[in-house]
Amino acid sequence: MPAPVGERVPALSDLHILVVEDDETMRALLARMLQRMRVGRVIEAESGSAALARVGAEPVDLVICDWNMPEMSGMEFFDCVHALHPDLPFLMVTGRSDAGSIVAAKRAGISAYVVKPISQRELKAKIQYVLEAGA
Repeated sequence: MPAPVGERVPALSDLHILVVEDDETMRALLARMLQRMRVGRVIEAESGSAALARVGAEPVDLVICDWNMPEMSGMEFFDCVHALHPDLPFLMVTGRSDAGSIVAAKRAGISAYVVKPISQRELKAKIQYVLEAGA
């Protein structure tokens, strides 16, 4: 969770980040980027339903999720997670670059939004932004 008001933002090495991405190559790429950033624990899930099981079973400090996935979209997954953990930071990483999608994500309460392709530098900046916004 983000640091309570007045407290410092946690170090990346202290974070447990859940990556939800149905595309195996993209999921591996995001996980590698996070490992290079020295994130404490990277948890991977290939679907929203698999990710829901992970969120309930272990600590998660931040979710990085794709929007377009079979079975359950990233927005549907966000709605489920947000109902259970309203303060859990959520970063949507997607190929959707249209204004309507960006506005819909913001209105839903998504912490931040990144359009693919994404660089490690951009990913790190967005993670820091999300954590600082909650601090």
